[in-house]
Amino acid sequence: MKQILLIVLTFSFVFGFEYNLKPQKVTEGVYCFFGKLEPIEKQNAGNVVNACFVQTKEGFVVIDSGPTFSYAAQAYEQMQKIATLPVKYVIITHDHDDHWQGNSFYKSKGALLIGPRTYEQNVVAGMKTRMQRILGKELYGKTKIVKLDTIVDDNLTISLGKEKFEIRQLEDIAHTKGDLVVYIPSKQSLFVGDLVFSGRLTSLRDGSLLGSLRALDKIDTYHAKHIIGGHGYMTDAYATKEFRVYLSELKDKVSKAIDDDVGMEEISKKVTMPTYKKMKLYDVLFGRTVVDAYRELEMMDDEDE
Repeated sequence: MKQILLIVLTFSFVFGFEYNLKPQKVTEGVYCFFGKLEPIEKQNAGNVVNACFVQTKEGFVVIDSGPTFSYAAQAYEQMQKIATLPVKYVIITHDHDDHWQGNSFYKSKGALLIGPRTYEQNVVAGMKTRMQRILGKELYGKTKIVKLDTIVDDNLTISLGKEKFEIRQLEDIAHTKGDLVVYIPSKQSLFVGDLVFSGRLTSLRDGSLLGSLRALDKIDTYHAKHIIGGHGYMTDAYATKEFRVYLSELKDKVSKAIDDDVGMEEISKKVTMPTYKKMKLYDVLFGRTVVDAYRELEMMDDEDE
C-alpha cells in the first residue's frame, strides 16, 4: 500500500495533481465541485472544500476558488465544457485558505476578485499558508497570494447576465469575523461558505458558537430552496437543520458543565457527545471545539454575573 501511495505522489509531483473534478448540478445554471470530507493532506492535495460556479449569459461567477492554482485551472477546464464563457467574478466567502488559493489562476484570466475585509487583514503576500505547509512545493505549484479587487464590509450587489448576486455579512463573527453569503434570487440559491457544514464537524478556532447559531437563524430567513455550504453534500432547504442541532447540543452541554463548575482542564473529558463520533473529523476537531466553546460561554457567563 505504501508503495502505491509513493507512486501516486511521485506522479503528482512530476505531472501535476489530477483532481478529477466533476461538476454537480445543483439547479439550472448552478454547479459545485464537492470536496472530500477529510483533513487537508498530500493525498487529496487540499480537495476538501466545495467550490461552486454560476453560469450567466455573459460569463461565470465563481464562489470560492479552491485550494490551489492547479485546482482552479482544472475547475476552469470543466466550466468551459459546459459553456465557452469567461469567469467574470470570483467571490470568496471567508479567509480560510482552502477556499481562496485558486484566486491567482482566475486573476490571470482577468476575473475580478471579491471578498471580506478579513482577507485583506489576514492574507499577506509572502506568507506561508497552511495549504503550502501541508502540500509542499510541488503540489502547491503556481499558487500565489493576490489582492482582492473589491472588499465587502457589509453588503454588495453585483449583476451579470441579468442575474443578481447579493453578497452580505450576516454576523460580526460566526465561523470567522468575515463570513459572506451569496444569494441569487432567481435561482433561490444561497451560498453560505462555512456557516453550514454537513457530514463532518466544524472548527470554532476563529469564530463564535453563539454567532454561528445566530447566522443560521438569519440564513433561514432567506427561505432559499438551495443552501450550499462550504463542506458537505447537502444542498436542500434543510441543510441547516443537522448543523443547528449539533451546535445547539454543544452549547447546552458545555453551558451545563460550566454551571456544574467543570474546569477548562476537564471539559473535553466531560463533554464528548458520542452520537457524533460517526461524523467525519470528530477525532480531529471535536476536543478543540469543546474547549473553544467553553472559553466563549464561560466569558459570557462571567459578564452576566
